[in-house]
Amino acid sequence: MSKIHKRNPGTFLILFLASVFPSHVTDGATPLLERIITITLEADRMDVALKKISAIGNFTFSFNPAIIDVDKTVSARFDESTVREVLDELFKGSIQYKARGNYLILTRGDTSASSESRVVSGYVVDESTGERLKDVSVYDPVSLSSAVTDVYGYFQIKIEKPSADLILSINKQDYTDTLVRLAPDKNGLLKIPMRINKDKIATLADSVGQKIARFWKTKIVNPKTANLENITETFYRPAQFSIVPFVGTNHKLSGNVVNEYSFNLVGGYSRGVQKLELGGVFNIVRSDVEGFQVGGAFNAVGGKTSGAQFAGMANLNQDTVSGAQFAGLLNADWSSMNGFSAAGIMNFTHEDSRGVHFAGISNMTLGSQVGVNVAGMLNFSTKNTGPFQGSGMVNFAAGRARGVQLAGMLNFVGKEIRGAQISGFLNYATKVKGAQIGFINIADSIKGVPLGFFSFVLKGYHQIEISADEIFYTNIAFRTGVRQFYNIFTVGAKPSSLNEEESIWSFGYGVGIAPRITRWLSANADITTNQIVEGNSIDAVNLLNKLYLGLEFSPVKKLAFTAGVTLNAHVTDLTYSQYPDLFTDYKPNIIRDEAFANDINLSMWWGAKIGVRFL
Repeated sequence: MSKIHKRNPGTFLILFLASVFPSHVTDGATPLLERIITITLEADRMDVALKKISAIGNFTFSFNPAIIDVDKTVSARFDESTVREVLDELFKGSIQYKARGNYLILTRGDTSASSESRVVSGYVVDESTGERLKDVSVYDPVSLSSAVTDVYGYFQIKIEKPSADLILSINKQDYTDTLVRLAPDKNGLLKIPMRINKDKIATLADSVGQKIARFWKTKIVNPKTANLENITETFYRPAQFSIVPFVGTNHKLSGNVVNEYSFNLVGGYSRGVQKLELGGVFNIVRSDVEGFQVGGAFNAVGGKTSGAQFAGMANLNQDTVSGAQFAGLLNADWSSMNGFSAAGIMNFTHEDSRGVHFAGISNMTLGSQVGVNVAGMLNFSTKNTGPFQGSGMVNFAAGRARGVQLAGMLNFVGKEIRGAQISGFLNYATKVKGAQIGFINIADSIKGVPLGFFSFVLKGYHQIEISADEIFYTNIAFRTGVRQFYNIFTVGAKPSSLNEEESIWSFGYGVGIAPRITRWLSANADITTNQIVEGNSIDAVNLLNKLYLGLEFSPVKKLAFTAGVTLNAHVTDLTYSQYPDLFTDYKPNIIRDEAFANDINLSMWWGAKIGVRFL
């Protein structure tokens, strides 16, 4: 049983058993104060009136009769009104109400006047339909105190140090912004009508981009989203301190406040920062950031960022970034990035990136990479790049490239490169104006030189050659690259040995140049090295090296004849005695025959080669 008020120990007390009931209403039930009733009171005593109200509302009042003038008579008519509205009209703010289980507890209201704070409560309704509106923002633009109406349209807001002539702003998406002026002596429950603004009504024609932008601004964390959607006004404050979002000096309107300085113990949420923001764990800003932003874990910015960002894990930006970014893991910019960016794992830019970018694993840009991009594994651009891409494994540019691509494995340019591609394995570009240096080089066309083990230029120099020399009467070679530098892959055989049990053949590799003398006549300078093999095994070094100097005559398209002299250098191992006889039909004049200290023997002679080429 509840205590009897000490000033009235002999008064009658209605039993108060609320403490033994749960403090919440059964799911689906309307809260006591929001139950709708219709009642007529005609000169009823106050205690009789309360009994009628509780009977219609299906609940029980619990109160100390000492706080209520039970003998007072009341006359009033209430149609489709909430219990809260009825009680407010009966008591004029002198009584406070609190629901506990199915009991409505009445206590004496705080009638002491105070200039330190003021509590305002009421309902917000649709002007046309009378429907109570939920998620309406009610706030004081001076103190930044705010509240959001519940599902029954009710709000209660406590304003610290209110002005003498208090003005509340009432905002809701798709409704006209409303101002309510409250005189100092204005008490009681407010009923605020709002009018639909047809120009603001959201339609199905809202673009996907608008929906994404709204999601970023209102749901990037779990803020008071109604305030962010309803209030378009921006407030400016020199500084703010917060513990977590919406718990700090900017209160629940922090998402609408731009600060010069922002300090967040755990994390903060604001509309903008103009000079400095520090966050123990994170900083979230709806609009622009200027100056320095430092977050222990991450920074998230919905607008433009200019200055410097530092984050232990990630910097996340929706709009343009100008300045510098440093992140332990990730810098992700949904627009363009202009400046310096360094990340332990990845720099990601949705549009163009310009400046210097370093990443432990990848620089990925869904636009152009302009500047210096260095990554441990991958530089990726869906458009153009330059003047430098350097990575441990792959550089990729779907568009054009200017400058140098340097990669441990692969360089790829979808269109044209003006500069150089240098890789440990493969270079590819559609058009090359410059050089390709790699184990394999592939291009559609090139104005320059590809240097590598194998180079293939679709609109370049490639031939199949059938030739004979003084030792191997049948040789087939594939020459590929450009006239300034091409690769040669060769095989050869001695016809005289084909009927023997162990045939003699050769395979080898070389490079060469073929400068044009006239449209139909070209010079040739080739260097090749071939391993001579007897049978199917290679038992020792048996290399035939050739320097070929000759001419190529092309009387018709796609056909050419070649002839020239060769300087031959035959290298063998003196410790091996089973070499086959090379000079079975013709013995050349040996111009040098010398043994070296490492048991290698060198024999040299002049020879010749003739052949036909298919272009």
